[in-house]
Amino acid sequence: MTTPYGPGDQESQIPAPPPLSESELRGGAEPSGTAPREVQLSFWLWIVGAALSVIGALFAFTQRDRLLEEARNRPDAGGFSEAELDTLVTIGLVVGVVIALLFAGLYVLFAFKARAGRNWARIVLAVLTALGVLALVIGGISIAAVLSTVVAIVAVVLLFLPASNQYFAAGQTRR
Repeated sequence: MTTPYGPGDQESQIPAPPPLSESELRGGAEPSGTAPREVQLSFWLWIVGAALSVIGALFAFTQRDRLLEEARNRPDAGGFSEAELDTLVTIGLVVGVVIALLFAGLYVLFAFKARAGRNWARIVLAVLTALGVLALVIGGISIAAVLSTVVAIVAVVLLFLPASNQYFAAGQTRR
């Protein structure tokens, strides 16, 4: 068997250069990985929206007596005892808070993922926003619900502006 080196030759001590990155092969600059201003602003809006969602849900507990009175005065509430109405209102409030906490947690989780350049996360945030708008239309309207929904809509729009689109496209080629 022969070697590429002659009988007295030694292998060169110069290491091979590192392989070219995908962007270098295409002739472009390496993306910086820093999210543009629009994505950063969207991230903070998601954090604010999550906080508003939690505050609104907790505020509902201060309205417990009013909700119980409304339940008593409903024409279809005649078949329920006072204790049953009290239990139903309490269950409704607890379920509402749990859902608000769940959505707030998802907002924060996917906001971090979107800020990191994950395109799927901004799509999930857009879907969550659509669900929030639907819940606002179907459910009760409160100041906190309207504010958090408006904040979410603005945050989603920011994620789909041209600078954001470029950031997410670059993120897909980085992986």
